Amino acid sequence: MSGEGLEPLFRRLFPGRRFIVVSNREPYEHRWSEEVGEIDVRRPAGGLTSALDPLLQALGGTWVAWGSGEADAAVVDKEHRVLVPPEDPRYTLRRVWLTQHDIHRYYLGFANQFLWPLCHLRPDLTRIRSRYWERYRRVNRRFAEAVLEEARGGEAAVWVQDYHLALAPLFIRAQRPDLTLAHFWHIPWPPIDIFRLSPQAPFLLRGLLANDLMGFHLQAFADNFLRCAQRMIGAVIDWERGTATLDGHTCHVCALPISIDVQAFRDVADAPDVEAQIQRLRQRYAPRGGMVGVGVDRLDYSKGLPEKFKALEFLWERYPEFRERFTYIQVAVPTRSDIEAYDTLSEKVDRQVWEINDRFGTDSWRPIHLIKQSLPADRLAVLYRMADVCIVSSLQDGMNLVAKEYVASQVEGDGVLLLSEFTGAAEEMREAILINPYAPEDFALKVRDALTLPPDERRARMAALSGSMRSIFDWMNDVFTTWGDVVKESAGEEDDAHAEFAIPSEMS
Repeated sequence: MSGEGLEPLFRRLFPGRRFIVVSNREPYEHRWSEEVGEIDVRRPAGGLTSALDPLLQALGGTWVAWGSGEADAAVVDKEHRVLVPPEDPRYTLRRVWLTQHDIHRYYLGFANQFLWPLCHLRPDLTRIRSRYWERYRRVNRRFAEAVLEEARGGEAAVWVQDYHLALAPLFIRAQRPDLTLAHFWHIPWPPIDIFRLSPQAPFLLRGLLANDLMGFHLQAFADNFLRCAQRMIGAVIDWERGTATLDGHTCHVCALPISIDVQAFRDVADAPDVEAQIQRLRQRYAPRGGMVGVGVDRLDYSKGLPEKFKALEFLWERYPEFRERFTYIQVAVPTRSDIEAYDTLSEKVDRQVWEINDRFGTDSWRPIHLIKQSLPADRLAVLYRMADVCIVSSLQDGMNLVAKEYVASQVEGDGVLLLSEFTGAAEEMREAILINPYAPEDFALKVRDALTLPPDERRARMAALSGSMRSIFDWMNDVFTTWGDVVKESAGEEDDAHAEFAIPSEMS
């Protein structure tokens, strides 16, 4: 499906309703340029914001998000709104302002030092402070108030994004039970034995169950959520329908695996000048020929970078024929540098790469090239097309879109994807070579197998992966269709008409 078909679909499923998207990250930032008095507009990197922006441009409506740009406040009106995109305004961006305390406690604190590690099965890295929780509640209420202001005087379909805003749906619902709410959780939902470690688990569940629709990447995550709702707050679960009912309101819970803009990556990877760029890159990274591998990850402990480098060390140690014949490029995007666990990881990665290069490198060859910066999508597409193999080694991942970006960029169709079995993508991309990042010796063997795979098998695997790819627009179609069915079903149910959306005092 293409983006053009989403507008009539939304109008048919949600007649008369405005569309409101709510996320922590905004699709456009305004920043001061080097020339005094000039303001530039930047599109922050991110697959979700890039994908939803064209949708809002087609549908109109409002996007509520944190105004993170240094010049954001200089361009909004008195209602904190600005029309975007600036060159051809199509929808409203409503900004929510965060203080430094908000950023430290709500975003870096509760969201990323508690919920993120907990959901990625790393309770040992969680840091919970009462001030983090208090600020998370306060900021979620602020987002909810912004949504209520934007929805004033009419009906709306409100789509909330991710783990930063788990409480916002209940704050919205308590004031406007007539609005329809959907929420997509972009990271894993852990088993109950992990989630129950959170003292705030009951309140987080109540916040999310105020939605009409809860979407996850995998059915396993949806089932984990339903079990938590059943055992921790007494929600009535209908396993056949995939619903949780609490205090008279029914929330539908299902798997809706996300994807990417497949055609956009294919178009960039197949541009006329790409072959010349690839030749220059190979001359730079593998001047003596041989094969090239690539990895693109945020510098996050969930991505398994130390485990990947350990496996590569085993590869060059035990299979010396790949020395000077296989070069690995790792794009590692710095993130959350204000959190100690991320600084520690960055130092460990630097040390590992230095030691491997010192041990196996020569005067004319470096085994690993570490690029610690964010690269735009067009440069990534060129790297993906050039790479003979792509290695995704996540220890836990909701989906992992790098795997799909690599496949979309494989114009010649002879690359090989090595994919951690602990990613959501592994459920869909069975023709990849699945690896266990916790078993470095076997991991190294899988890399060797990928590098020596016969050409016919390489092409067959990639053709199967490419043929099964669905686009971000297919995902949005699934979300809207499922959500529309839920709204239609809810209209015929009496329970929701009498539901009580009281906010517990601990959440006030």
